[in-house]
Amino acid sequence: MRKVARRVLTVLALVVGLGISQQARAISYEDSLDNCSYPKVLDVMILRPISMASIVLGAGLFAVIAPISVFTVWDEIDQVAMDLIISPARFTFRRPLGECSGALAAY
Repeated sequence: MRKVARRVLTVLALVVGLGISQQARAISYEDSLDNCSYPKVLDVMILRPISMASIVLGAGLFAVIAPISVFTVWDEIDQVAMDLIISPARFTFRRPLGECSGALAAY
C-alpha cells in the first residue's frame, strides 16, 4: 500500500509541477512596466486610500527617524524623506487615474 501511495504522490507532484510551469509564463518585468493599468474603481477605492495612509505613516515615521538620521546619516536625510513621504505622495497625487506608467516616469 505504501508503494502505491508513493507512486500516486509522485505522479501527482509531476502533474502539478508540469501544470504550474505552463501557467507561470509571463512577460518580463520591464515589459510589464510599459503596459500597466489598474481598473479605475480599484484605483479610487483601494490604491489611493492606501497610498494616502502610507503618506501619513511615512510622515510619522520620518518625524521619529529624522532626529536620529541627522546625527548618523545627515547627508542622506533627503533620501529618507524621498522614500517615506515624497514617493508615496507622487504615487497618490501625480499619477493619472488608473495608470501606473505615468507615476513611474515621474520619479
